[in-house]
Formats: sequence, C-alpha cells, structure tokens
Amino acid sequence: MEVDPNKIYDVIVIGGGPAGMTACVYAARKNLSVLLISIDIGGQVLMTSEIHNYMGYQYIAGRELMQKFSEQVNSFPVAIRMPDDVMAVGEEDNIFYVLTKFDATYKGKTLIIASGKRPKTLDVPGEKELTGRGVTYCAICDAPLFRDKVVAVVGGGNSAIWAALDLNKVAKKVYLIVRSLLRAEPIYIDKLKQAERVEILEKHIPIEIKGKDRVEGMVLKNSLTGDEKEINLQGVFVEAGLIPNTGFLRELVKINERNEVIVNCNCETSEPGIFACGDVTNVFDKQIIIASGEGAKAALAAYRYLLSKI
Repeated sequence: MEVDPNKIYDVIVIGGGPAGMTACVYAARKNLSVLLISIDIGGQVLMTSEIHNYMGYQYIAGRELMQKFSEQVNSFPVAIRMPDDVMAVGEEDNIFYVLTKFDATYKGKTLIIASGKRPKTLDVPGEKELTGRGVTYCAICDAPLFRDKVVAVVGGGNSAIWAALDLNKVAKKVYLIVRSLLRAEPIYIDKLKQAERVEILEKHIPIEIKGKDRVEGMVLKNSLTGDEKEINLQGVFVEAGLIPNTGFLRELVKINERNEVIVNCNCETSEPGIFACGDVTNVFDKQIIIASGEGAKAALAAYRYLLSKI
C-alpha cells in the first residue's frame, strides 16, 4: 500500500521484525490505518539459519519464516516505508512525528516501537578498518565467501554457535572465541561438539584484528593466565551480543540500564500513546515467538488507547 506523507496514521510501527510485523497484522485487523517503517523486513531473524522452536514448524529457515510473515502483512492494507530508518520521534498536540533518514516526516496518533537490536562491536584495533574486508557481523549472509578459509567466531551464545555450525560446513577451520564459558542452549552445544572443524577457545579475549587490506590474523589474550597468542585466519565473525535500537527516542520514554524500553504487561511505555514490543524492550528473554506475542499485545493495547480517545 502506498505511503501518504500527509496522512495522520492511527498507528506507526517502527521496525519490521517478528514483533513489528505481528503488530501490523493485529492493528490492521482492527481497521486501523497502519504505517510500517523499517530498514528491512525480517530483522535479526534474517541472520538465523535454523529455527526449531517456533510453534507449527519442527524446522524452518529464518528467511523462510520471515517471508511468511511478510506475505501475511501484505495481505492487509498496511503502508510500508522501506528501506528507511527512524532518526527521531517527537510529540506535539497529541500527534507523534517520526523523522526518517531520508528527511521524511510521518504523523501518527500512536507509535509501536519494535526496532529490535543491532550487533555489538568488539571495539578492538583493526575491527573498524577491516569491516567488510574479512570482519563481518552476519554469518548467514557471508559464510559462503569464506569457503576453505580459516575463520573465527567471537561469542558464546546461541547466535555464535549457529554461526560456527554454518561455517563448519564451508570453512577449512573455525575458531570459536568465548570470553568466559559457552552459555547457549544445550541442544546447540551438543551439535557444536560434533562439528569436526570447530575448535573452542574458552576464556579468551580478542585484543586486536590484524591485516592490511584484508584480515590476516587475530591476537587473543587468555583471561586466566594473561598470555597472548596470535592465530592466522582470513575472517572474523562477530557474534558478541546485541544493543537495543533506542537512540532515536531521545528520552521520550523511559529506558533501563541496558538501554531497553521499559514496558508493563500491556506493552505500554512511560509515554501515553507509545507502545513497545520485541527485543527492544525489557521483556524477559528474546525469542521469535515471544516477540510475536508482544507485537500482538502492543497492537491491541494501541487499539484500546485509541478507543479511549473517541
């Protein structure tokens, strides 16, 4: 559906992951006018290869699941502004204004924040300079580029293990660099132990990525002994966690010490008319099915809020 920059939408949804798309469907089913603004359709799930815990599917690929979400959104009259990114939001006379990267401003009676998270960086010498030259943050996207090469995955959670397992299929050797201990789900750790090309280096911290035009190696520090060693490799996959995308809110709503939007059980934020859902919030645990449920709740809460204003 075409975007109308002059229209005041009932709901503006910021973020096109599972939470945001579910919110769009539930809001549209209530005959609300809906605008979705997002960098992409799918969010973090696009970087997930195998999903085994989304009800209704014993197994489904991340991109395939998000394609199904997208098709359902497109079956409703939802206006979609993509690709675009929200830079700031404000409020005046009970109307919310959303400024995007491409200098467009959209107006809404309510906002649903579903902006998710972005990958953390390592903040070590060489990382920024070699990003796109062997340093990457998406194993699903870039693993095929490292066929028969030596690579490292940095991280100890589910996403790091998924990346290591994906790379085990194509790379010559995979180092899994874990700052402390593995903290992933047991089912994934069991699979990791069967991966012949993966070497796990627990209690090791990356302190430098080396290379001129491309990645050539990485310097590691043993957190127990303080010893340093350099390993030769051609790729570094950073899977060190995620940071909530809340910078554009400019203190409009309350956030916690982890920069997550604080919501109550109805997905309400500290600002009336603004709701939030998915990984950007302080809701316990970050799972696709939880994000989807929270997206539904946020849309229904926004609907009730609009009814109260009639």
